[in-house]
Amino acid sequence: MICKTKHYFFDHQYKVFIENDQILIGKQKESIKYRVSFSHKMLILWLFQKGKFTGFKILLKEKWKQFDMNHEDCLKFKKSVDGRIGYGKIESFYKFLGTVGLGSYSEVFLIESYLDNSKYIAKKMGINSKDVFSLFNNELKALQNLKHPHIIELKEFYMNYADCYIITNYIEGESLAKFLRYNKKISSKEIISILKQSFEALSYIHEKGFIHRDIKPENIIYDKDHKFITLIDFGFATRIGQQEYIAGTPGYTAPELFDNVVSNEKCDIFSLGCILYELIYGKKLFQGQSLFDIQLANMECQYILNLTDHPLHDLLRGMLEKDLNKRIVAKEGLNFLLQFEQNIQI
Repeated sequence: MICKTKHYFFDHQYKVFIENDQILIGKQKESIKYRVSFSHKMLILWLFQKGKFTGFKILLKEKWKQFDMNHEDCLKFKKSVDGRIGYGKIESFYKFLGTVGLGSYSEVFLIESYLDNSKYIAKKMGINSKDVFSLFNNELKALQNLKHPHIIELKEFYMNYADCYIITNYIEGESLAKFLRYNKKISSKEIISILKQSFEALSYIHEKGFIHRDIKPENIIYDKDHKFITLIDFGFATRIGQQEYIAGTPGYTAPELFDNVVSNEKCDIFSLGCILYELIYGKKLFQGQSLFDIQLANMECQYILNLTDHPLHDLLRGMLEKDLNKRIVAKEGLNFLLQFEQNIQI
């Protein structure tokens, strides 16, 4: 990839290389003039006019340096750094079509690319708050390291002085929460399909050393054919064993997180167990008249399982174990379902 910089008397031509999480710019690989390490603090400003790239600006020693580059090389360069380094001026590349979600810390938009007319999701968070910026970093680090069919795919991230945006693929469908709202009775085949895919995703996440910490129906997207699920919203994600603040949603939080904030992957299994209970019974495990009541019931973790005649009784009990030593892990849940499918005709 070739780029040029303008000087008083003549232009300088350089080559661009990507190596060891760095952008290298120089005459040759052996004579590098500029080195830029991938970081959420480092930005690229793409120069984009009339649907074509003309180059980029990059922050070097607290000054913006402009490099001209043809459209094709810009596309190649951008593809190699997408999701690994931050970009500026999101409005130059996307048309905002409307808000599709609103949370305590974020606003979620449906957007359309001016480059390829494809639709994507943009999650906007303010970076003037230390806590919100921490959520942004958590999600960014997790998605940069997690690549799986059942996990939302990171495309890019953008930053400016007040806000940051995480761009992910758009899935045509609905959340599992919305699906459950209108479908109180779900077949055993559908339940097992949802569980199996969730266990596959969690097994992968945990093997990579992460935990999600906010598994709930709102964070599981069901595709329009109701066959394929995708986990979203990794704002509370963290490394296994890392000392962190309490995270989760009342009604789906593992009981140990209220007493011990040292992260453990089994908290995700408990949350998925709450979802399994909901799938079987058509009601939530922890209930109350208000969010406070639900959280109190969740903290006290008092429940009775009368599932002796249900084929998934043993699995649900293993997922909702209060004792961490007895609670199953994702691989055990997945193996249970695979064996269950082999032994029982659904």
